[in-house]
Amino acid sequence: MDPLKSAWDNAPTPSRNISAIIGKHTSPVLRDIRKQVIMEAIGYTIFLVVYYDFFDGDKKPFYLNLLLVISVLCMLAQSVTGYVLARQPAVKYNLLESMRKKLHNIRKYAVISIFTKILAFAGIFAFFLVTIRWTQQKYLILIPLVIIMVVQAYFQWKIWAGRIYRVRQTLEELNQ
Repeated sequence: MDPLKSAWDNAPTPSRNISAIIGKHTSPVLRDIRKQVIMEAIGYTIFLVVYYDFFDGDKKPFYLNLLLVISVLCMLAQSVTGYVLARQPAVKYNLLESMRKKLHNIRKYAVISIFTKILAFAGIFAFFLVTIRWTQQKYLILIPLVIIMVVQAYFQWKIWAGRIYRVRQTLEELNQ
């Protein structure tokens, strides 16, 4: 019994581990999100550096170039905002109030995230598609692209709805 008791006494308590993780912001989830944001930032930066030459930005109107840059920057800002939201500690108040605030923030971010992506892709599509001379075949090619975008928006909404549901469910359990 003594070895078991001594192992129990020497085991690190979860509160110390959680405090260390929160204090250092070394959560594995946060680290993965940070990696994703960095990779997206690198990809968006490379795209913005090369698009002018690779995709004939010099031959397109200024407003389309500006729209493309703003669209890409909006996607980057949305990613950074998601990281900042995920990094905010959840326990500033009591647990119940903290979960309510988190649910409110997640709902707001979900709507902003989906609309930002839709608008950003619309801007990118506009850059590439406005100067095309449209034919029947090209319209037929465009239809699957639009369907793919709608399906992606739908699945993104379903993912966010699932996250919101889980937080709401946790909140209801805390209310009981």
